[in-house]
Amino acid sequence: MKENRTARRGTSARRWRPQQLLVLAYAAAAALWLAWVFAGCAVMLIHKANGTMLTRTIGPDELEFESFVSYEDDEWHTPPVDEPGWYLSTDNDPHIFWRGEAWLETVRLDALHYLPPGGVTLYYLRPGQTEYSETQKVFARVTGEGSYTFDLGGILVTGLRIDPDGVGGVPTKLTGIELNPPQPWYLRFLPDGGQWLILLFLPPVAASYLGLLAELPRRKKGQDSR
Repeated sequence: MKENRTARRGTSARRWRPQQLLVLAYAAAAALWLAWVFAGCAVMLIHKANGTMLTRTIGPDELEFESFVSYEDDEWHTPPVDEPGWYLSTDNDPHIFWRGEAWLETVRLDALHYLPPGGVTLYYLRPGQTEYSETQKVFARVTGEGSYTFDLGGILVTGLRIDPDGVGGVPTKLTGIELNPPQPWYLRFLPDGGQWLILLFLPPVAASYLGLLAELPRRKKGQDSR
């Protein structure tokens, strides 16, 4: 009897409590997140070293426009502000194209809309592709007045298409498109909205599953002893 009690005490002492499992799960998630960030930094440095990671601003003269008209070339329309650089979308699906190869983490569109644009999106081409598709579409984050940022996460592209509005007839002053705009280094360690959800809610789920798996052998032994 004494030996059985001692064995049970030793077994219970080795059990992981739910709080311990939760702490271990969050620690593992933090370690995996840091490993992911450092791996991304290493890839970025490689592309910077070989020159594929461009950091530059592309002006309107280097871009191609579709379903757009420049106020400077249109005598029938007057820009809302007497300044150069204003364009008018002529239908509800205007496009701005950039053709080139680059490793991109973020892209920023500097464009001032005189009317609500109804949505600003970016499409990209991967090497070997010739057609843009909905599966390679990124929605903009408004990061300032007239500033729209697209998070691509670090991919090699061979072309970009930006749809600056989805309603048509919107006067737009286009300053340019910035590839990989500079940003503070510490922002790399801050998860975005979806990543925060994963890091906050996945560890408790993992800890609960681990707790259940740890209890299965003990429950089986208890049933066999009966």
